[in-house]
Amino acid sequence: MIFCNLGSGSKGNCTFVRQHQKGILIDQGFSLKNLLMRMAQAGVTPENVGAIIVTHEHSDHIKGIGVFARHFHIPVYLTERTFSGVDAQLLHKVAVHTFTTGDILPIDDLKIKTFHIPHDALDPIGLTIESAGQRLAVITDLGSVTESVLQQIANLDLLLLEANHDLTMLINGPYPLPTKQRIKSRVGHLSNEQSLELFSRLNLNGRLQYLVLGHLSEINNHPEIVLDTFNRFAPARQFQIEIANQYQPTRVIEF
Repeated sequence: MIFCNLGSGSKGNCTFVRQHQKGILIDQGFSLKNLLMRMAQAGVTPENVGAIIVTHEHSDHIKGIGVFARHFHIPVYLTERTFSGVDAQLLHKVAVHTFTTGDILPIDDLKIKTFHIPHDALDPIGLTIESAGQRLAVITDLGSVTESVLQQIANLDLLLLEANHDLTMLINGPYPLPTKQRIKSRVGHLSNEQSLELFSRLNLNGRLQYLVLGHLSEINNHPEIVLDTFNRFAPARQFQIEIANQYQPTRVIEF
């Protein structure tokens, strides 16, 4: 399987996953020019994309879906409730397919399982993607660790997981109090320690090869803090850690 996060953060999010046939984009929060530049850096072309899957309706995840989907005639998949919260103009003349959280989406040679995650959106979802015996999960924008999420993401080869903020930096940072409270809430975003808690409780059976940590706050976090948090937990780890960032793609991971 091929995985590349094309950008992760409050200014835009997009992830590419592919097996042998056409791949998918998970979210698309960049301008067309910006996305095409990122795809070129990763060696991905629009012809490699067969669908866009939307995790929720926040602008950093959807603001670029319409222009990309229209330009390259690519269908967009999102839940019925998420669709109800999207401006109709954004998806004007786009082939839209709605589904219900919990559905399995067979797209080309990818089996995409959708599941609910706690976040302050209409119907936020995480995804597991399976193909040819390989399995990965994408879960960002979740505010708390739940048993149902843990059950969905067991036995992975690759995990993209949110590590949004350092709690001390958030508390002492410049955000207004209501924003801090939203981020810290059970439907906000995971702190580094919460992300580690989730990860430490996963049933991975020694299978995990790659952990990609994403959606880091530029104001309230830093890659070195995230790496230090996880390295203290697993100093002799058998898997590789990547940090996704806002301004450029991760390396292309093949497994």
